[in-house]
Amino acid sequence: MKAGITGLPFSGKTTLFCALTGQDYEQIAHHRDIHLGTVKVPDARLEKLYEMFKPKKITYATMEYCDVAGQPAGQGKSMEPKTLQTLKNADSLIVVLDSFSDTADPKADFNTFMGEFALNDLLIASNRLERLEKDMRSGKTDVLLHEKAILDQCIEVLENGGMLRDLEFSPDDEKALRGFQFLTRKPLLIVVNISEELQLEGKAKEIEAQYSGIKNTVCAAISAEIEMEIAALEDQQERVEFLDSMGIEEPALGRLIRLSYQSLGLISFLTGGGPDEVRAWPVRKNSNAAECAGAIHSDLERGFIRAETVAFEDLMAAGSYKAARDQGLLRIEGKDYIVQDGDVLTIRFNV
Repeated sequence: MKAGITGLPFSGKTTLFCALTGQDYEQIAHHRDIHLGTVKVPDARLEKLYEMFKPKKITYATMEYCDVAGQPAGQGKSMEPKTLQTLKNADSLIVVLDSFSDTADPKADFNTFMGEFALNDLLIASNRLERLEKDMRSGKTDVLLHEKAILDQCIEVLENGGMLRDLEFSPDDEKALRGFQFLTRKPLLIVVNISEELQLEGKAKEIEAQYSGIKNTVCAAISAEIEMEIAALEDQQERVEFLDSMGIEEPALGRLIRLSYQSLGLISFLTGGGPDEVRAWPVRKNSNAAECAGAIHSDLERGFIRAETVAFEDLMAAGSYKAARDQGLLRIEGKDYIVQDGDVLTIRFNV
């Protein structure tokens, strides 16, 4: 899964990207339009499974981050087509707002970006509707009428200053909209890049609350500069001392990664018990057991027999698979079982 990071020039978006991905800010090629990096999604449950089963390795779920060039939005210019296309190809968006400089106006910057996204979506919907109406002159079908009704609804909302994330769509509507890559439909994480002073004064939650009313959007207020300094400390003791000196309980990056992961509607089911690895597998929320088996390998979904399932907390409380089985905590589930976040699965199959 890919998250696209955007922001105005000097908002700190590349600093945030480097903090997230561990890349060196001084060494990164700043003249490039796009930077890519992949990170592990922190999951303390995997470490505990590793301690229990002692396999060869741990495999975390991952997120890919794409940092695009600073945007001229708000300077009388529209976003570059290449930038827009990169953001369209992302599964979710992260907008970084400057709240640390003397002239910062993060709310205005946010509204500017939302206006750019809405304009992009309006143009796409209007152009498609124009072509659709031409097609309908030669014959109206249920498919065309359905698409027209959805586009009419989208255009009305966008023309009245709304976002497409404000609308509720049926599964059939969602399917019809999928190819449009509307920006205002994508999950959105707002990162307010605050100063060191605001961080030390404990103002982060207060700032985050200012964005709490925006539908299908999550906000995190962090100091990207501080987070990059923390991420650069390889020595664990130095990191602990730095966090203590700043009055920070834990780095915000782990939370940020989890928020961008969860904003995509993803959960993780876990596998372990064998000698090779314990692993987190990302799947869409409300995926059934057969679909989760397919995330591991298509053969497992094709030949699915059953899923031996135990909740992570129950397995930890029991202390072992055998104890979980003896206590009736290990369940046998069929292909239609809706897998929950943290379920530890063993898939039985026959191909």
